[in-house]
Amino acid sequence: MNMTISQLSRESIGYHALDRMEPVHFATSFLLCLYPRYRRLEWLNKSINPKAAEKRPGDEYVAENLYPILKKSDLLSELVSIEDFKTLRNHLSATFSNDKPGAASAAFQPYSTFGCDYSAPTLSYLSNLSKRHGNSGAFVWLVLNHSETGRQFLKLAQEIAMNANGPEATLGSPLLEPDEFDWTSQAEELCGNPSLSKLTKASHLMELQTESLLLLAQNIQARPSPCAVRKLIIGVGSWLLVYQIRHIVDADESIFFSDLSGEIRPRIRTQAMACYARQVGLFGRSLRLWLDMNAHALDTEEIILLFEEKEAKTTKDLEDHFRDFSQRIGWVQPRSANAKKFFRAVPDTMKVLLLSILKPGEIITMEEVAERLRCHWRLIFGLLPKDHDILRKHGYSPLDEDADLRANREGFLQLAVSLGFAWEPSDGLVYFSLTPDQII
Repeated sequence: MNMTISQLSRESIGYHALDRMEPVHFATSFLLCLYPRYRRLEWLNKSINPKAAEKRPGDEYVAENLYPILKKSDLLSELVSIEDFKTLRNHLSATFSNDKPGAASAAFQPYSTFGCDYSAPTLSYLSNLSKRHGNSGAFVWLVLNHSETGRQFLKLAQEIAMNANGPEATLGSPLLEPDEFDWTSQAEELCGNPSLSKLTKASHLMELQTESLLLLAQNIQARPSPCAVRKLIIGVGSWLLVYQIRHIVDADESIFFSDLSGEIRPRIRTQAMACYARQVGLFGRSLRLWLDMNAHALDTEEIILLFEEKEAKTTKDLEDHFRDFSQRIGWVQPRSANAKKFFRAVPDTMKVLLLSILKPGEIITMEEVAERLRCHWRLIFGLLPKDHDILRKHGYSPLDEDADLRANREGFLQLAVSLGFAWEPSDGLVYFSLTPDQII
């Protein structure tokens, strides 16, 4: 059985886990399965990638060459000067290439790129040049499409994405070509034609997370906003992040201990960093662990020789993949490259997670919220009495149940109140709802 490392990755994880995969890459892979149409986006690409000097004569990425072409094509108003155009390009770049340098880099002659994905609020900005996602979005789509709950979510997600609009979409719309092309790729083939049993296993494993995605889509549809597609991608990306760990270890063994206390409780920060480091290392070893468990089904000698030759690099690439994606999807802080990282959801991500567990019209306690976050997203903050035992069982100690975990509780409450999901009618009493402002 002649296999490459990318094929091993698809066999063990479900997709090719590439380092430097950003949410925008993942989004392209997922959204093309929802809506198999794309545009060339040549004028948009040339507009959002300003070059100061020509790579060759007539280089259209240089403003002085691109400006007259757009004017002649009536894509720019007669009132727009070349200086105005240069300023506009900076705004376009910040809007449609804001995930990381290179996500939507120059993709047309005289340049080439390893992929091109646009940060955009609508399906109008889908291209077919993406190469950094490893078909991760296609794999998630396949698993979700394998259950009734997942199919309900995908149907709602498609409706939300097709109806999404906003100021960002309007900003780039003059540069969009009218013609769309059919995306003819098949998700099954892109993911190595996974077996029915493999998809069934992944679907059962992620059942609670899929239920949360459906509730998220229902809540987004009931409360539409220009950020709807972004919220969907954060939700589906969170599903993938939890899957990355749960497919390796026993379901009950996967937890993400988060520090919401700030810097006032050093022991909380230390254990949250330890939890993050453990998950990075676990995902890095995932191919080795899979090979050890499935050696009987493979041409063992050939595969082991191939893997051992490249094991160190493969492990590092997998670790980098988890680091990049967990941080960029908003589960890990801080964003600076050299600082020690730990689990703590950024406000946008916490908002999505709360939207995925709160039902319309209900009012629940913080303890119930904590229980749902633990069950559905494997998040542990120390908000429940049982959390202390869970953390100790997993080796995250010493932590004082009162001093340390109480600080985490207060940090979570402050974040939830600031996001508009919680309120305190009296000391020690906290309620959560989708619309607390309408209840107070």
